[in-house]
Amino acid sequence: MNASTAPAWTITPVDLGSRIAHSHWFFYLEPSSEPLRIVYRAWLLARGGEYVLVDTGPPVDEARRRGIEGMRGIVDGLADLGVDAGAVATVILTHMHWDHAAAADRFPAARILAQRAEIDFFLNGSDGHPAMSRFFSHREMMRGLIAEGRIQALDGDATVHGDLRALRVGGHTPGSQMVAVPTAQGLAVLTGDAIPMNRNFRQAIPNGILVNLPDAVAALRIVRTLDADRIYTGHDPEPFLDVREP
Repeated sequence: MNASTAPAWTITPVDLGSRIAHSHWFFYLEPSSEPLRIVYRAWLLARGGEYVLVDTGPPVDEARRRGIEGMRGIVDGLADLGVDAGAVATVILTHMHWDHAAAADRFPAARILAQRAEIDFFLNGSDGHPAMSRFFSHREMMRGLIAEGRIQALDGDATVHGDLRALRVGGHTPGSQMVAVPTAQGLAVLTGDAIPMNRNFRQAIPNGILVNLPDAVAALRIVRTLDADRIYTGHDPEPFLDVREP
């Protein structure tokens, strides 16, 4: 089945847990540190018998250590949707922070895709200065997946799994990427933490956690340039935002 004749994908958010965070973590130069509830999730893309997962959510042990409430693992989250983890053909990591990628070993049958810049960032900086290392966990396991070729590198924008588009944007991390998905409702974009909350998009505010401010600002513009109909941001309690609503 080629991309032109394939049916549209469906996107199902897989909620895994939540916690209270500080608003200035997510909104660049936000003067307030008011509490903000954030959700940890992955996104299941389905088409016929095909399954693609965008991000894996956090591993249960690390999530509980960091105070995530109501935590369940991604395998259980998928099982509640009637999907076996072994049926997932492709996992696309928007970036390799612990809460988006460190359960990647739960998908032994899947190919796992990340940007080369993200893999290099993980290998060269994840256990260095605490300002970087705090965002990673399960390093030995993740390095093993890279060494075994289980995590495969993308070099910039790429079409994957037929008609899904991985878009490297950077900003939040060097290899942050978004995923553009054709759906029955129009074009959807899964932004990862390039755009962590719906308010970031509405008010064009970069993420408060970033490595490159110009790239973070450009990521906000890229979504608008794509003329998307719906976006799925990284941590907002509302699972999607209809961009075309007034």
